[in-house]
Amino acid sequence: MSDTDSFIEEVTEEVRRDQLYKYVRKYGWIAIALVVGVVGVTGYLEYQKVATANAAQALGDKLVAALDEKEPAARAAALADVAPDAGAAQVVVEMRRAGELIQAGDIDAAIAAFEGVANSGADPIYADMAQLKALILRGEDQEATERDAVLAQLAAPGALYRPLALEQQGLIALAGDDQSAAIEIFTELFQDSEITDGLRNRATQMLVALGAELPSAPVLLSE
Repeated sequence: MSDTDSFIEEVTEEVRRDQLYKYVRKYGWIAIALVVGVVGVTGYLEYQKVATANAAQALGDKLVAALDEKEPAARAAALADVAPDAGAAQVVVEMRRAGELIQAGDIDAAIAAFEGVANSGADPIYADMAQLKALILRGEDQEATERDAVLAQLAAPGALYRPLALEQQGLIALAGDDQSAAIEIFTELFQDSEITDGLRNRATQMLVALGAELPSAPVLLSE
């Protein structure tokens, strides 16, 4: 290689180096910002994970402490303090609190708790059950038309708690001396292939007590 070629190569290399330094000075902050951003996001996510775990642990400790109370009224009061911080589990805490209020004999407060869940926009698996429990607890202290409308909705085909709502309809018919309607409802309940054994036994007992002929056993559909 001649001296001229060597000189040209050195100059070219120097120009490239200068251009590289210019690019670094001009755009290097972007790379630094990206690194800092990645580190910051990673640190924040780790912080969030630790904070979430600590919050869950604290909530669990409060819940255990509440359920360790000896008296139902004390458990209900402690659960009332837990519920606002329970997040997505609040509806479950409220359902349990309502149960403790029933044990404590505070039926009005239990009804209010169930109605709160029923009107909270919670998943129907909770909201419908809460609505049914509130209806049962109110008993005769409710307007019949409103009660029947709620039960008709809960007993509609495909409803989550249809069998339990049907049972309530049968009991209401019986209380109103409408024996034929009660027999019809309990017969329908007995023939439901998806109800529990306990509920079918109760339907059987009601039909026997009413002097009705027991219908054929339900046919279980096989896949």
